[in-house]
Amino acid sequence: MRNNNFEIPDKIWLDKRIPTEAKYIYGYINTKGYNRFIIDINIGELQKYIKIKNKGLRKNLERLEQLKYLIYKEYSNGMYTIKLN
Repeated sequence: MRNNNFEIPDKIWLDKRIPTEAKYIYGYINTKGYNRFIIDINIGELQKYIKIKNKGLRKNLERLEQLKYLIYKEYSNGMYTIKLN
């Protein structure tokens, strides 16, 4: 981790079903989308803070979607629209 100044809610941090990497991804999404419900991100802006590839990001987003924390859609390779629940 290069920067861990993300705002991670306690309900996410205490959930043992979520891997640590996915918690940091959710924290980045939550920090970037403060007071918004729909956020557009791409893998490049996330790679500045977390060492991750597109496949790993997709896997973590799928995990968070299964647990009903967010809904995501990949509209281009490496570009995502995310709706927080």
